[in-house]
Amino acid sequence: MTSFSSLRALALLLVLATPLPVVGQAMDSAGEEPLIVNPMVSARDAMARGDPAEALARYLRVLARDPGDLEALSGAGAAALAVGDADAAINFYVRAEKISPRDGRIKAGLGSALVQKEQPRAALRLFDNATDLGVPPIDVALDRGLAYDLRGDNRKAQAEYALVTRSRPDPEATRRLALSLAMSGDRVSALAILDPLLRKRDIAAWRARAFVLAMTGDAPGAEAAAYAVLPRYQADALKPFLARLPSLKAAEKAAAVHFGHFPEDKVPEMVQTSPVAAPKASPPTTVARPSTPRPTFDGDGRLVLRSDALSAKAGSVPAAGVQAEPPVVLSDPQQKVADQRSLAEDRRAAQKRAAAEKAAAEKKAKAKEEAKARKSNPERYWVQIASGAYRPDLDKEWDKQKGRFSKLLSGRTPWTTPYKSTNRLLIGPFASKSAAQDWVNDARKGGLSSFPVTTSSGQKVDPVN
Repeated sequence: MTSFSSLRALALLLVLATPLPVVGQAMDSAGEEPLIVNPMVSARDAMARGDPAEALARYLRVLARDPGDLEALSGAGAAALAVGDADAAINFYVRAEKISPRDGRIKAGLGSALVQKEQPRAALRLFDNATDLGVPPIDVALDRGLAYDLRGDNRKAQAEYALVTRSRPDPEATRRLALSLAMSGDRVSALAILDPLLRKRDIAAWRARAFVLAMTGDAPGAEAAAYAVLPRYQADALKPFLARLPSLKAAEKAAAVHFGHFPEDKVPEMVQTSPVAAPKASPPTTVARPSTPRPTFDGDGRLVLRSDALSAKAGSVPAAGVQAEPPVVLSDPQQKVADQRSLAEDRRAAQKRAAAEKAAAEKKAKAKEEAKARKSNPERYWVQIASGAYRPDLDKEWDKQKGRFSKLLSGRTPWTTPYKSTNRLLIGPFASKSAAQDWVNDARKGGLSSFPVTTSSGQKVDPVN
């Protein structure tokens, strides 16, 4: 099935693939990269009009010239988070936090990024730090509510979402509140909260409605809602997902509907195995498995990244008995290159995933259509009595043949199927290939020239009007 995380990867690809407009550029004779007039203003404008991909590109231009620009680091973190790259956002925010460890906005951004990494405990700690440093609670309420849902504390989550919806219209907060109510079993309230958005034909709200119905046990209603807003192949893939939702715990439901993850999707960090022919005294061998590193904090409450997360990417747990390497510190030029490489890798990965998902969906849809065609049009046996290049004239040809050989064609129905550049005029179907041949033999005696035709499974044959 196609998980919603995969559908988010496709959305990320579409955003990142958007061409960037050039503002105030001047190209020198050497053909160097255009210079952007006041890129910070351009970046802020891009974020204000809802184009985080352009904003991120502008912030990266600033960081290329000044890797320690606090506003650019913080802005790049917010832009990376808006395009769905939580790893890159953490990278930028951690660098900003080293420069300004008492900045509540940076801690709030880190908290939002960790929510997207499904690390709610660490995120909630950062949100508390942010509000202690002066960030208004309403500014972190949306993501703090999601963190509470991921912890299974729906009541606190709903209070956070309600704080947002009471102050301003916010469709995302409304949808999250409805999902949280469904996680706690309150279907009636969840649907009532979604109703204004549903009336506005908010597609995301209709998807949320499918999840609400599924989480509260209405599988048929959830499937109908999914088919109403999704392409058929996506809705088909979503059916098993919807069927499993009611059996999950509240925190597991949150991970499933917001990130497409089920409990068994989490890979254990360590797995115990025993060698096949190991001596009796040999202890079990510990094999390291990849896992997302959990955050650690220093004495000032700042997030500390592992040395293997230089590009804000998930690392690997070191094998048992092997001491981890000391942290590696990158110079500013190296950090710039690492940032650019990280974004390029994310873009290529998103493109590859989107292409693979599209190809798989098209292949599945094609196979389904072919199976349907084979079922409705099995292999059959016919006799061709004439042909014509212009299909609408086949009825006239049929009348002509029936007038000449009325006795032979009495009680027969005309059919047609395309063949190369013409159309066959058929009668049948016959019970078997030999039965079709017997009819051809009898017709030849009566002066009608014809021959048997076998249509393959899936080949469509239509009646002649």
